[in-house]
Amino acid sequence: MQFKEHPIDREFRGAYGLAVADINGNGRKDIVVGSTADPVISWYESPHWQKHLITDQHPGNVTIVTHDLTGNGIPDLIVGSGFNRRQRVPVEYLHWLEAPNSGGQWTSHYIDEIPFLHRIGLADLNGDGQPLLFVASIRGAEGEFDEWHDPGALWCYQIPSDPVNQTWQRRLIDNHLHLNHGLCFGDVDGDGRLDILIGCRDGLIWFEPPSDPFTGKWHKWIISDYESSEVFTVDLDGDGINEILSIEPWHGNTIAWYKASGDLRRNRWLRHEIDNTLNRGHALHAADLDEDGKIEIVTGYNGEGTSLQLYRSTDLSQNQWEKELIDHGGLGIGLMVIDDLNRNGRMDIVAGGLSTNNLKWYENLGH
Repeated sequence: MQFKEHPIDREFRGAYGLAVADINGNGRKDIVVGSTADPVISWYESPHWQKHLITDQHPGNVTIVTHDLTGNGIPDLIVGSGFNRRQRVPVEYLHWLEAPNSGGQWTSHYIDEIPFLHRIGLADLNGDGQPLLFVASIRGAEGEFDEWHDPGALWCYQIPSDPVNQTWQRRLIDNHLHLNHGLCFGDVDGDGRLDILIGCRDGLIWFEPPSDPFTGKWHKWIISDYESSEVFTVDLDGDGINEILSIEPWHGNTIAWYKASGDLRRNRWLRHEIDNTLNRGHALHAADLDEDGKIEIVTGYNGEGTSLQLYRSTDLSQNQWEKELIDHGGLGIGLMVIDDLNRNGRMDIVAGGLSTNNLKWYENLGH
């Protein structure tokens, strides 16, 4: 299949936190990106990608989600900031940014301090229209900057009805996740409710939510004990049971997939390698991009050479795959979003260049 490359910003240092949303209410998807090199978050207005500054006051913007917190119909941003700096003041923090009524920088509202905050995500686990905010730290506060022995944690936050004046209540789900890097939501067991998947040094972890995710006991299941850096779940073979995708080890060279065998919770998942030639593998997604009823996998790496690539199974039962390069050498990926940016019914790719300091949209041209 073919993608048309559109450079959005050729000079955006340390592009990392990334989201897609209709910021100005014109029915088109805009792009939001945060820098880990500069204290900047910007948004790019579709369809001509005019750049707008959101803030230049917050360093290390590693993770971003959009949600209308104030109920005015305009998406706000929830952001994890302060990441990847040797100067430990301020410590990494969670905050949300409120859009102004008439231009200018967005207003920051502090939520919480979380050392080494690395990933956030919104998920409506019960389908009741009330999403919860999940926050993951890559490590704990103990140790020097380059030490990773202190485990990270996974937290759950309730979004208050008055996010400005009310405290964001939180609960701890797990604080024993070493080198806690990947975060994904998906229905692992087919019960119609979203589960949480974590990729960390301890392996691939599946957290199964209780009926009340904020007060009940979560169940923790081990899918694999291979160190994992990224995780995604999707039904690769069409049998109604999701498989698990992983990049291994941390910032690793291998993309693998796992299929359940027998009891999802207690039996061993079968591991299959797809490719072991990545160089600092980063970001992982899967979707039916060519509309043939089969899932394609998209990933990339930000080490020397850099690449964004797609994998298509030619015979899944024999674990046979073909690789197609989308961008070789032009983007060292931090994060990506797969969405329909130009409203033509085909899913496109937006990716931030963490090591190449740029931002691109890859338009899906189909076959």
